[in-house]
Amino acid sequence: MIHSITRITSLVLVFGFFIGCSTLSSTNKKKSQELTEAQLQKQLDSLNTLLSQEPSPKLFYKKGLFLTELALKKENPRQRPSIYRNARQALNKSVELSNASNSFNDKKAQELLKVTWSHEHNQGVRILQQDSTLANPDYERAAAHFNNATIVIPDSSISYEMEARAYYKNQQNERAISALVDAKQNIEQAPVSLLEQLAFLYLETEQAQKAIAIYEEAEPFSNQNLNLLHGLSNAYITAGQHQKAVELLQSLIESKPKNIIYRQSLATELYFIADQKLESVVSALQNGETLEETALETVDSLLNRAENQYQQILNDSPDNPEVQRGLALFYQNNAAKYQQLLPLVEEQDEQLIKDNIEQLLSSSIPLLEQLAGQQPDDEQIWKSLYRAYSYLGMQEKADNAQSNF
Repeated sequence: MIHSITRITSLVLVFGFFIGCSTLSSTNKKKSQELTEAQLQKQLDSLNTLLSQEPSPKLFYKKGLFLTELALKKENPRQRPSIYRNARQALNKSVELSNASNSFNDKKAQELLKVTWSHEHNQGVRILQQDSTLANPDYERAAAHFNNATIVIPDSSISYEMEARAYYKNQQNERAISALVDAKQNIEQAPVSLLEQLAFLYLETEQAQKAIAIYEEAEPFSNQNLNLLHGLSNAYITAGQHQKAVELLQSLIESKPKNIIYRQSLATELYFIADQKLESVVSALQNGETLEETALETVDSLLNRAENQYQQILNDSPDNPEVQRGLALFYQNNAAKYQQLLPLVEEQDEQLIKDNIEQLLSSSIPLLEQLAGQQPDDEQIWKSLYRAYSYLGMQEKADNAQSNF
């Protein structure tokens, strides 16, 4: 529901959640009058008496004006919210009565709300910019200014986003989440950028299911926003929803085929699914069930798809040691998984399993040998080579590898 008479739209474009700071230009800087707090309060008391006798848009406007001036008398922005709420109510009432009677220019009330909002929002931005180089930035004060801005105009999405940013910088993730949840309640259709921030924070606080719900809410409006899709894939991965992660990562790869992270993530997710299916086969065999003909075919298919992703990465980055190590470990991990099946399968199935193990270990050796040449002091590489050589009966090479750790 929209609660204010004035909407703030498209005034600032923020690129990213926690990178940089966006400012707003304001040609109408708010200036409080020379009246003291006591004098302002006296004026307000008089206005309240008049309004009780004869409500009028002009008097409500004056009440709103005096209240905004009274709020600015408070040095601490945390002391302003209740005053601003009363000011907004008075100005909204001014507009309502103006529309009903055509006796007052309602634009004055709307302009006052905009100017007041701009002052508070810009004060928050200014603090973030000025304090970015200080040892102890006053993020709490900045957040208070942004909160005031959302009170003045409750559907100002940019102010909620900046408030959340200030809390995030102050390592107050739950308060950042609370600000964005308030935004969703006050904005008829929250922008994708705000939803993306909220989902990100849910992931940061290990609330993967909530993150997924928000990402999925934003996805139809994302227009193939890769950052959003990337976040959603992370949420699926964190929640263990590997099949959904696979489908989304495939879409991301179609958009960014050279992105190593997407391909590595897809390979890992395919491996997880294959591992789950293989664990199911092991469990079934341990319970005395027979090995289904298609069970290993499904596992092999998933692992072949994962291997293809690693090979694509290796083709694009043939000299990348991390890619080489990742693929080598992939082969050896798969071999270890198949070894779990050997004591459980019937004799006619043993040779198929053994062939798979030997093929996987043989595929890991050239990669490990290349890594050993590049990083001869890395004992883990030599230990991996030793295991592969030993299983394949390559005793001389196994002894040489063992001498290096």
